[in-house]
Amino acid sequence: MRETVPEQLVVGLEIALPGRLALGRGNAMVIAGHCYHPSVRTRDLWLEVDGDRQPVDHHGLPRQDVFDRAGPKRGRAFKSGFVGIATVSPRARPGPVEVSVAVELEGGRRAGASLGSVTLEPALATPEGFTAPAFDPTAGPRVAICMATYNPPLDLLRRQLDSIRAQTHQNWICVISDDGSDPQAHAGLRKEIDGDGRFALSPGPQRLGFYRNFERALSLAPASAEFVTLCDQDDRWNPDKLERLLEQIGGAQLAYSDARVVTPDGEVVQPSYWTERRNNYTNFGSLLLANSVTGAASLFRRELLDDALPFPPKLANPFHDHWLAVVALARGEITYIGEPLYDYVQHPGAVIGHSQANRRPRPVRQHLMERLRSPGDGSRAVYYYDWYQQLLFAEVLRQRCWERMTPSKRRTLRRLREADRGLVGLTWLLGRRLRRLWGYNETLDRELFYAYALVRRRAVSLWTLARRRPSRRLPRDASVPPASGGRGRP
Repeated sequence: MRETVPEQLVVGLEIALPGRLALGRGNAMVIAGHCYHPSVRTRDLWLEVDGDRQPVDHHGLPRQDVFDRAGPKRGRAFKSGFVGIATVSPRARPGPVEVSVAVELEGGRRAGASLGSVTLEPALATPEGFTAPAFDPTAGPRVAICMATYNPPLDLLRRQLDSIRAQTHQNWICVISDDGSDPQAHAGLRKEIDGDGRFALSPGPQRLGFYRNFERALSLAPASAEFVTLCDQDDRWNPDKLERLLEQIGGAQLAYSDARVVTPDGEVVQPSYWTERRNNYTNFGSLLLANSVTGAASLFRRELLDDALPFPPKLANPFHDHWLAVVALARGEITYIGEPLYDYVQHPGAVIGHSQANRRPRPVRQHLMERLRSPGDGSRAVYYYDWYQQLLFAEVLRQRCWERMTPSKRRTLRRLREADRGLVGLTWLLGRRLRRLWGYNETLDRELFYAYALVRRRAVSLWTLARRRPSRRLPRDASVPPASGGRGRP
């Protein structure tokens, strides 16, 4: 965090600006921090991105951390917090743009301060020197398999590669983005694909994490592909996986299947991925709140990447398959094969496990009692990171897919965006939990996860509405926790 005092404003950022932002058909970023004048009340506050003025979602949020740091000149420091989403439209040329905050002070005076700069790029950078393998133009639908790797266990990797080579549909290529594997693991990976011209490996220049590494892998898919599928480094595909997905996709944007859950030795743990939680691929609101479309089970149309790439910025713990799924359902339909077409290997190194994805929702009373006993900063972390990650997804969807969305899906996006602004959106969010009465438990109670954080944010703002300093008796803080802070169930 950095602070400056231009024109007597005190300004700081708690959620840093991204250094670079690829735009595609539009992108957005969350900006959260504090801004105040030591002695004059702020009447309004907005953001400016390259001169484009944009409103924030909230300003005047209570910030005890800023108040405590302000020293003897605390003035208006307590009610100084702000948060919002800044959108950026497509542009033809790359380059840095200035991001600033501007305020209107009591009495009509205006002041502003720079928050920094962001380098905008029209699209994702193509890895230098990378060339994807060529398809056979006469062998049926052209499928690009996009694999993301990081220190792959050699025995599981070999089994996965063998299962790809054994596919009954043979007109495929496999592009691999390696996320900075250790030299020994990287050498083993390269050895396994040497001599097979259908594979192409692109080592990443720096460690990205699975979300950005899958984004990079998808960017390697050639424009000549008709379909794209994702591939984990340690699963095993059934021989007819590609063939069955190609048969099933029809006019849909994306098709996916069930999976068996197995140990690394191949022992079946569960015959289906969906043991506790209901699968969902038709309800847009449920899919926005909690994903149930597994990336490794999916095959989708190549043109989906025109809207999906680049991914929205990483704020909390977003998943690549969640983003691809909501883009697919925003554009059209998703279809499902209710039988396993691959083995999902469950082991300690997996990013997200079967048990976590299928955990039983807890009773409402248990939710509330846990929060009352241990308020902590969990709900603030959920609000600024998890909730705003959802809003980022919704905003980028609006920019890229709005014209192709049905009226009901547009309405769902609006309701999600309004859940933190008025009673209608919040009532919609909480009312969705009633769907469990009819057996619809596909969201893992994300409605309560977010609603508690939203209600707490409003309550804190109301309780401190007329105050210029913190209260010792009432919840008083809407500070932004560190990005590395733990985020779990609220």
